[in-house]
Amino acid sequence: MAANFEIICPCCETLIVVDRISGEVLLHKQKERAGKESFDAMVSKLESQKTEAQKRFDQQLESQKDRARILEEKFKEAMQRAEKDDTPHVNPMDMD
Repeated sequence: MAANFEIICPCCETLIVVDRISGEVLLHKQKERAGKESFDAMVSKLESQKTEAQKRFDQQLESQKDRARILEEKFKEAMQRAEKDDTPHVNPMDMD
């Protein structure tokens, strides 16, 4: 029979050793993080993410400008086709 309980937390993988008799926590050891980054590395990573986000924003902004121009051209073409069409418009409410 083991003298102490060893429990591993499922969330943070911390090792907790509890005395079987008294119920006291004898040891609380957190798992070592594998990829500790320096502050400078984190700042440079954040800056690269920031520039990437700005590029995507500029790209979407440019596509919206083109979209407005394309929609305007399509509207003008539709208006020209409507002017050329000689068939009278029949209101469905007039069918009664």
